[in-house]
Amino acid sequence: MDVVAEGYLRFLQAGPEPATDDDTKAFAAHHAACRAALAHLTELVKLARQLGSEAPELEEATAMLVEARAALAAYEEDRDAGEEQC
Repeated sequence: MDVVAEGYLRFLQAGPEPATDDDTKAFAAHHAACRAALAHLTELVKLARQLGSEAPELEEATAMLVEARAALAAYEEDRDAGEEQC
């Protein structure tokens, strides 16, 4: 889980920034890839729980998932609000 989480954070930070001159398609692809990485981490957390893991890393991964989902939801709300204004 640590490897996946670290990879996700590196990938997230390397992506196109919103509201810059970066290609819109590249940003959308990056966003979709981040969602896929979060889904992968979610499945790893579920598997670890099913195997009875109580490791502190499991709670850290769960906290990161909660924060990441909130950030994605906020982004999607902002994007949808921007599309409605057009």
